[in-house]
Amino acid sequence: MHGLMSYRRFRRARSLRSDRASARAQSLRRDRAEHAFGRCVATLFEFLSDVSCLCFLRKIL
Repeated sequence: MHGLMSYRRFRRARSLRSDRASARAQSLRRDRAEHAFGRCVATLFEFLSDVSCLCFLRKIL
């Protein structure tokens, strides 16, 4: 019975480590996506703030 209890504890500890690892991987993916989105927004603002770009857009519209 003692061996069975230690196996249950080991399995629970392994499960907790697995949960932490998947949460960390998910957090890293989310951070990477937010970084890419931030770069897109920054590029868009840079494009829209350029004076020559505004003149070009006025000619088109």
